[in-house]
Amino acid sequence: MAIATPPARAGYVTNNGSDSLSVIDRDGDAVVSVPVDLDPDAHEAPHHLAIDSASKNVFVALAFPPEVKKDAKKDPHATHGNASDVGKLARLDLATLAVRESRDVDENPGDVVLTHDRARVLVTHFDMKRAMDVAARGGASPSTMFAHLVVFDAKDMKRVGDRAVCVAPHGITITKDDRTAYVACYGSDELAIVDLASDGFPTSRIPLGATQGVPGVPRFGPYSATLSPDEKQIVVADLEGQDIRVLDRETKRFLPEKNVPLAAKAFMPAFLDDHTLLVPMQSPDGLARIDLTQAKVERRTSFPKDVCALPHVVRVARDGRAYLVCEGDHRGAGSVVEIDTGTLAVKKRWEVGVYPDGLAFGDE
Repeated sequence: MAIATPPARAGYVTNNGSDSLSVIDRDGDAVVSVPVDLDPDAHEAPHHLAIDSASKNVFVALAFPPEVKKDAKKDPHATHGNASDVGKLARLDLATLAVRESRDVDENPGDVVLTHDRARVLVTHFDMKRAMDVAARGGASPSTMFAHLVVFDAKDMKRVGDRAVCVAPHGITITKDDRTAYVACYGSDELAIVDLASDGFPTSRIPLGATQGVPGVPRFGPYSATLSPDEKQIVVADLEGQDIRVLDRETKRFLPEKNVPLAAKAFMPAFLDDHTLLVPMQSPDGLARIDLTQAKVERRTSFPKDVCALPHVVRVARDGRAYLVCEGDHRGAGSVVEIDTGTLAVKKRWEVGVYPDGLAFGDE
């Protein structure tokens, strides 16, 4: 069945906990949810997505996490990165969200990004289980903990190649010429730089600081990497370090004077302009607007739990409107909220599925 909301005004959301995608009408109140069900007996857990409106394709990572044990500790992300089954990259029809085809990836797929020319799809693997298993055995090289960046051809879904990049890689950002990818390496406190233009995808890694954690037990825990609009800087958001760090692309050095402490876990931010960043935060939950030139928080806010619990990712649409995905309590409906970029107040709210964690727009 065709989705009634036109792609030009639609936001597409992955619902990790309810095996579905939701489509919100950014100019109205409508929300349509469509199941992503490759296996009726499995929990697909769609996690992040990328859209090519020209080819009418949606690319979604399916993680197939383990079941949560009743006596498990109350960690909202306890199963994230802990699957033992291979994941999949699924290609969906933008008009209906029906699954067209899928390809196997490794365990625990993380971020999904299209190159700007829409020719390739990149998938990281947030495979903390691999790191923990290697650490438990002891005596192994840290490189044996490395998970892969996998590259697919977007047209025929053929696997172009892969590269073991670092420990538990997650967020990806790509330069506008599609020659270089920057990957946040959660499990090894590094930023990986991947040469996408060369055979084998040669990779280098830059530590986030002088006092890294041991592989698999990060001190900073970089979760996302975001390229500034002028392409001069890469912003890395840290879960464990609870801050924002900035890499100068020309010198390939992190700039300590640009660190912005947040006293909260920083997830997946977005730029409003060359120097202004919106950062979703958890523990405590909230949203911050940061002036990167001054390396300071300009404004910070929190939300009632019934409006936005566990902010995960901010996306800014082409029209300049900003949207925040809120995971919720992982049992009931999560939400997407439109944010006033000046006051950080909520302008509009849509309820979506359980545990939403990705957002893309239909005009991309």
